[in-house]
Formats: sequence, structure tokens, C-alpha cells
Amino acid sequence: MIGAVFKIMWLRLWRDKGALVLAFVLPGFIFAVFAAIFSNASGGSLDLRVALANSSEAPAAVSFTEQLTNSDVISTTFEAEWTAADVTERVRLGQDDVGVIITGDFTDPSTPSIQIIQDPSRNVAATVLKGQIRQMLASNSGMESAEIFETRSALGSDTQSTMEDPSVTYYIGATAILFLLFSAMQGAAISIEERRSGISDRLMVGPMGALGILTGKFVFLAWIGFIQAAIICGVAQIFFDVPILDHLGAVGLACLGTATLASGLALLIASFCNTQAQMHTVSTFAVLLLSAVGGSMVPRFMMPGWLQQLGVATPNYWAIEAFYGILARGQSIFDLLGVWAILFGGGVLCLALAALMSHKLMRV
Repeated sequence: MIGAVFKIMWLRLWRDKGALVLAFVLPGFIFAVFAAIFSNASGGSLDLRVALANSSEAPAAVSFTEQLTNSDVISTTFEAEWTAADVTERVRLGQDDVGVIITGDFTDPSTPSIQIIQDPSRNVAATVLKGQIRQMLASNSGMESAEIFETRSALGSDTQSTMEDPSVTYYIGATAILFLLFSAMQGAAISIEERRSGISDRLMVGPMGALGILTGKFVFLAWIGFIQAAIICGVAQIFFDVPILDHLGAVGLACLGTATLASGLALLIASFCNTQAQMHTVSTFAVLLLSAVGGSMVPRFMMPGWLQQLGVATPNYWAIEAFYGILARGQSIFDLLGVWAILFGGGVLCLALAALMSHKLMRV
């Protein structure tokens, strides 16, 4: 039954040449537009998460460390035993938006006293933080702070040199999950038509019932989604110098995981809808809401803290973490076991819930 459902859905797509072209041309185009718009975005007032370390015992440095820790403007994470390596690792893994390492005496203008650790996809965070620090120093002592900063990337010089703009990697996952959700929702809507026309009732006589029908659709949607995500990665490699081929196996797993979660979620939402019009409205609202909160439209670090926490519950967050972790942070497949558990486990769980819901509806 799974193979038959898969074949039917593929033939339906193959015969609609317009839909076929849109399914495989739009992903790369949309990614290119997002990457071009947001790769160099800057400015704004942000709710920053800052990792802080102090390696200086100078009185002014100690005093300023306390001021940063108690600041109402900046959310600071600080441990007395932290080193520069600890702060860099927190920024690299996305646990904090930007890092600050106090290294010298502010009264000595000959050397930088503050080292800013930034993620290349969050340059705006470092810019805003520098502005906040300058204001704090000027208000306390009237000190000119133009020469005290030294900025370096949390990802290292090797990572920066492998691509034209490291921030582009953020929008691989962000665009992929956004497009795959819309695409999967459209494909899953066929379930409603079959349910209303009675086709599903005839298929229910098979041994696998609703689970078999939806599994066939799930495999098809995940397969199409995988190809679409791969196209986005191909555009990133060719036009934006993102080193996809250097991490081909891990990136392929991220494409499949993203497609799996998007397909399962789409089928689950379709199982709760009674008409095509209802599915269109609900799915559009759901995808836009999840994408906005999860970081597909605007990077999460630009959002208020409570909204950043809420975004962790979205599929967009986990898709972005998968691609960005591999391509920008240099994480391995084993480093991202938690991400794979959410992407693949979440997709299978959604499929099981969709089958349970559809079985109940078709038996009514």
C-alpha cells in the first residue's frame, strides 16, 4: 500500500508540469533572495545574551565586570572561572549571542582592553553591544572607548575564509524549513480530498489502514522535501561559496531530517481539517507563525528573550540548528544527536498521531 500511494502521488505531480517546475525551481530562488537580503543586515536594538569572562585584576576591569553583570539592558552570563575559550565556545554553539572578554586595564590606552567574540551571522549583535559598552563607559568616567575593542569570530579564521559570507549559512536551514513546510502542507491537503470523496474508506480495507495510507504519503512528501532542501544547498554551494560538499553526508542528513519533520507535521495538521479551504487557512497561519517565531523570517537573536525561548518549540529552530551547526560551527553528526532526535523523532511522532486521528475520522 505504501508503494502504491507513493506512486499515485508522484504521477499526480509529474502530470502537473507547472507544479513540478515550481516545486524544484522555487526553493533555490527563495533562498537566494533571503540570503541576499539578510546576509549583511545590521542595526537595531536587541535583547542580547552576552557571555562574559574577565582575565584582568585591574580595579577598573573588575568594577566594569560587575556593572555588565548587573546591567538591565544586557542579559549577561558570567562565571568567575570562565576563560576566553569558554566564552568563545558558548558563542560558537549559539548558547549566547555575543561574548565579552575583559583582558586589560581601561586606563592603558595602548592596548585593547575588551575582546568581542562574535558569530559571523550575528554581526549586528556585536555592533549593538559595542555601542552599549561605550555608553556605559562614557556615563561612568567620560572615557573615550574607541580604541579598547578587539573583535574576532567565534568560528575561527578558517571558517570565515571558506565562504563569501558566513551568515548566508543561517538562511539555508531557515529557508529550507519555511519552503518545505509550505510544500508539505499543500501535498498533505490531498488527504482531505480523499477522505471526503470516500477513496480513503476503500483503502481502509487493507491490513495497515490509515497508517499505511499516510506512510505512503509521508515517504513521498519527505522524498520531495529532501530534493528541495538539496536544491537550496546546491544554490548555496554554487552562488554563495558555502562548503556543502565538504560536509555532504551531514548536510544530506539535515536535508532528510528537515523534510521528515515538515512532512509529519503537515500530515498531522491535515488530519484535523475537514475541507481544503480550512486546510489552506490553517496551514498558512501555522507556517507563517512557526517561521516568524522560529527564526526563518528574522534571526531569533533579534527577538525579545521570551520569544526566543518560545522559538525552541518550532521546527524552524531545529532545522536552522542542524544546518548552521554543520556548516558554520563545525559540529559533527554526533554533536547534533539531540537535533536529529527532534527532526526524525518529531516527524515519526507526528505521522503516528496523524494516522490515529485519521483512523478515528474515517471510522465515524
